[in-house]
Amino acid sequence: MADEGEILDIKTADLKATAPTFHQQSVAVERAPWPWVMTEAALIVTGADMDPSVVTRELALDPTSTRSPGIDRWDTTGSTDGRWRLEFDNDYSRDFSLQMDAVLSIAEEKRGEIENLTRQGYEAVLAVSGFAGHDCSLPFSAQQMARAASIGLPLVMTPNLNER
Repeated sequence: MADEGEILDIKTADLKATAPTFHQQSVAVERAPWPWVMTEAALIVTGADMDPSVVTRELALDPTSTRSPGIDRWDTTGSTDGRWRLEFDNDYSRDFSLQMDAVLSIAEEKRGEIENLTRQGYEAVLAVSGFAGHDCSLPFSAQQMARAASIGLPLVMTPNLNER
């Protein structure tokens, strides 16, 4: 079990090998009465000396938000890295599967540009967040897991466990 904020090193081959089982289990829990709510899927690029406009030019995409490097009073992690973010949330669709498909499509389309950014020292991740409670579930299809694995970026899941 990972500690909060710890990044797990999961190999692409492991994800591909476990995708069918993961899918079967996620379909089973999909029938649970309480899904995650206010979900969001995002492509996030960070860097200590990041100029967000460089990432915008490289990807030829307008972000939904950016942050220049430095202290951010809203960031509880203490990170001072710059951040470029393209998110698909409830404004895009209330269906998490559609949010995830959208971010995966962008990451697949821009794979070469993302790899170029990571060679320059930036970090890129696929991020999923939302509000979750006891017995909540967030199903991924086997196809989505395989797509995420083939992109080769870390998948960071952040459930917000606040009472709502």
